[in-house]
Amino acid sequence: MPSPSSGALPPPAAAKETLETGEHHLSEGLRLCFFKNIYGGLLLSAGGLLSMTLAMGMPRVTEGNPGLKRTLQGITFPVGLVIVYLVGAEL
Repeated sequence: MPSPSSGALPPPAAAKETLETGEHHLSEGLRLCFFKNIYGGLLLSAGGLLSMTLAMGMPRVTEGNPGLKRTLQGITFPVGLVIVYLVGAEL
């Protein structure tokens, strides 16, 4: 019985997919590329702002536990990166 697939592509298929993705990006217009990059930067900045707001916005909660402050920052900053990926923006 064959083992369940992990969803990973073999190297030749992965190389082909990467090439097709690159060709697709090259075929996009300059205006679309520009706006996708600006949008991606805004989303990443929003994740950073969320991270700073949570970490600095609760001084009474985090003053006795500085590790909590860093944990909140570490959890919330990647939110911007995840949203960039999910909406298809570029960086």
